[in-house]
Amino acid sequence: MSDRRGKLKYVVVFALVFMLGVSLGKGLDNVLASSDSIYSDLELFTNALNIIRDNYVDDVDTREVIYGAIEGMVSSLDPHSAFFRPGDYKEFMEDTKGAFGGLGIEISVVDGVLTIIAPIEDTPAWEAGLKAGDKILYIEGDSTEGMTAFDAVKLLRGPKGTQVTITVQSEGETKMRDVTITRDIIEIQSVKYEIFDDNTAYIRITSFQERTAVDLRDALDAITDETNGDITGIILDLRNDPGGLLSKSVDVSDMFLSEGVIVSIRGKDPTSNAIFSAHREGTIADLPMVVLVNGGSASASEIVAGALKDNGRAILIGTTTFGKGSVQTIIPMKDGSGLKITTALYYTPSGASIHEIGIEPDIEVTFPAPGEVSEEDGEVTDETESEDETADEEFVDVQLEKAKEVIAHWSKYEYLLK
Repeated sequence: MSDRRGKLKYVVVFALVFMLGVSLGKGLDNVLASSDSIYSDLELFTNALNIIRDNYVDDVDTREVIYGAIEGMVSSLDPHSAFFRPGDYKEFMEDTKGAFGGLGIEISVVDGVLTIIAPIEDTPAWEAGLKAGDKILYIEGDSTEGMTAFDAVKLLRGPKGTQVTITVQSEGETKMRDVTITRDIIEIQSVKYEIFDDNTAYIRITSFQERTAVDLRDALDAITDETNGDITGIILDLRNDPGGLLSKSVDVSDMFLSEGVIVSIRGKDPTSNAIFSAHREGTIADLPMVVLVNGGSASASEIVAGALKDNGRAILIGTTTFGKGSVQTIIPMKDGSGLKITTALYYTPSGASIHEIGIEPDIEVTFPAPGEVSEEDGEVTDETESEDETADEEFVDVQLEKAKEVIAHWSKYEYLLK
């Protein structure tokens, strides 16, 4: 028995050391050269594994136990890191390659609670009235406590036309409510535009996808044609934009900046660090510009907001962004499983990390609670802010109205540019 235990011990130690070396990208030699404390910790692990194998009442699948240990190890890092067993890893990697039925929400675990980062515009979640910051407490009656975001996604997705019921609790509320949503194929139009009466261009980016930069350029060209080049200013709406591709956020920022840093990435491995800068070629005219943000603006949308704010290109209006400023790297394992771990953080041109902090707007404008009079708490106030006089009055987007006012009276607010 002791001989068999000893062999298992050394096999597990070697396997774990090898996995650590591969997952951290350092190589086996560097791991073997590390401090003796690693071996002490691994010995503790293998001792526990041997005790479980020899004494647990039922037969134990050693691989399943090791998978469970790795899941626990990775989940202790942050909500965005994860370990995928072989089947889950294959599913994860194929998610973006085909159509699937879903709700159209970006979710994450925030302070231990499954939380909606943002519903994507024109999706079932958006139509159902889900909001950024809503907490998902139950899915089909099952508690989400301790559930990873990936496991939740698997439950929320399903065939088109089928329904799923989630129990949510909105920010500032104590009551829970059930929301039944019909799944649909998620097809996202990432760029939309509108031209207001004063020739102010309103551009909405719902997410950063492969075609976002191209579609934005097409929208800007169309706006130029429709206004005969007489554009008063630009309002870029990034509210409830959960992010997407880093490269596209850089491309979008580059359209509005002729020089300067857009974003930098820094991690433990210096070779993975990078600085993305703007180029003069292709930059649009230096028009008055406002960017709308809120708590649903995350990741790639925060990169754009931070770049335009720190470079003094645009005034930010709304509320503080979500604060998702980390980079995850997908690392395949030899057995078909995979690791998704945080390997770096984003930094705005000023050198600030937005991770778990977010970006504060230059002018804070919040929506009033039901029954309250609309008012603005920003650095700059104005007595002409729209107000709801009756409960039946049409909804007023006070943040957008403030953006329009800033463009119309640009000289009054221009000092807010950094």
